[in-house]
Parts: sequence; structure tokens; C-alpha cells
Amino acid sequence: MASQERSLLLAGKHIQLFEGGTGPPLLYLHGAGTFWWMPVHDLLSRSFHLYLPVHPGFGNSEGGDEVEVIEDLVFHYTALLDTLGVAKVSLVGLSLGGWVAAELALRRPDRVDRLVLVDAAGLRVEGAPPAEFFMATPPQLRRLLFAQPDSDLAKSLIPDVPPPERLETALKSREAAARLLWNPHFAQRKLRNRLHYIQAPTLVVWGKEDNLIPLAHGQTFAAGIPNARLVVLDGCAHLPPFEQPESFVATVLPFLRGKH
Repeated sequence: MASQERSLLLAGKHIQLFEGGTGPPLLYLHGAGTFWWMPVHDLLSRSFHLYLPVHPGFGNSEGGDEVEVIEDLVFHYTALLDTLGVAKVSLVGLSLGGWVAAELALRRPDRVDRLVLVDAAGLRVEGAPPAEFFMATPPQLRRLLFAQPDSDLAKSLIPDVPPPERLETALKSREAAARLLWNPHFAQRKLRNRLHYIQAPTLVVWGKEDNLIPLAHGQTFAAGIPNARLVVLDGCAHLPPFEQPESFVATVLPFLRGKH
């Protein structure tokens, strides 16, 4: 399905927003790298009105200098839902977006209907640290993120040399990601101790071959959130929605429709 891109004014800052489809509202929170409409979003928008906002400081969204901790994004997305006129929404969060989604669900349970965490960041798990990726070369990063790092998909999303038209936004987004992910140990400990406050039915989805955030993190999310369920997808790594969009949607769609 076709998506629309628009600029939304929020607290005096322009926010890049993709949306498409009809049906119940679904908010998709992206990770630190890919923040544009992908085939998985086409699939999801067949059943939902999908909102894909770009985090402040990423892509063409302004306001990155005002985001210092993950809590700032919780307030940002609460305000975004208010501006969109959406009282309650289901959430899908990937990687960094999964961390934001979990924080939003535990702090504003009145705004979250169902929660899907996909290879989510945000936890500190003893014996299973995330891999260092800020200093990784593009080939090294592809090996962390993709089950098939030499695939056309992997090379198109993480090219050895970014095309000139993507270079400026790539550098800007990297800086925005570093603000939140460079050294967040204190915030991660707090999230782990607060997972039991999440009230929304929760599905945790993890790529079996994730070399960036180990599966132990998915197991910890599922164990800490009341009645959460963990599904591990074969043949994909840190980015199941992109590596296996059909399998991913087949996994999450029944859950999002209310069939736990």
C-alpha cells in the first residue's frame, strides 16, 4: 500500500512522519539505523493505520538536541499521540524503538493497547552484553545485524560508502543514537527493575542469530513483563522485520488483532 510522508509540527519542531493504511492505529518505533517506509510497513498497513514517526534528531526530524535520556522520548511520543488525536495505540518497537516502546508502556499504560518488542535495546543482562557497534565498519556492522550480511538487502541498508544524499542524515542520526545508547547502564538497570509495571499484553520477538543484542535480553524482557510471550525467529538476526517481513508479520498480526 502507498504511504504518505508529511512534516508534523510538534512543540515548535518539525517531525518527519510516514503513515498509511486503514484500521486501528498502530505506532511503529524504528531503531537506530533504518527510519523510512519498508516492505514490512506495507504489510502491516493492510490491517492497521500505521504511523511511522522518525525520532527527533534522526532523518528529517528536528529536536534531537533536546533529547538527552530515553524518558524524553516517552514525553515526545505521548505528545505525538495527543497531536494525532489517538487516545490508545498498539506499539511495535524495534531495537532502540523497542526500548522507547517499553518505557512508554510502563509509564503510560493508559495509552498502550498491545506491545510488540523486537530485538529491543534497553536492558543490562549480566554475561550477555550487547556488541559494540558505534566503532564498527560497515562490513562488521552488517555481520552484527543480518543473518546474511552479504545479501543485497544488507548492503543496500548499510553500504560500504553511504551515497552522498544519505551521508548528512546518516551522520546526524548516528549522533542522535549515540546520545541514548553510548553509555546507558544506569537507565538500563532501572528499566529491568520496572518491567513488571507493564500492563499491556506483550509479545517479544527475537532473531535467533542476533549478534548485536543477545537472545538473553529477549528472555529477560519476556520473564520480567507479566504474561509476556517470547517468539524466536530462525534465519534472521537483529532486524526480523526487514530480513523476513512476511514471517514477521505472520507472527505479530494475530497478536495485534487480539489473539494472544
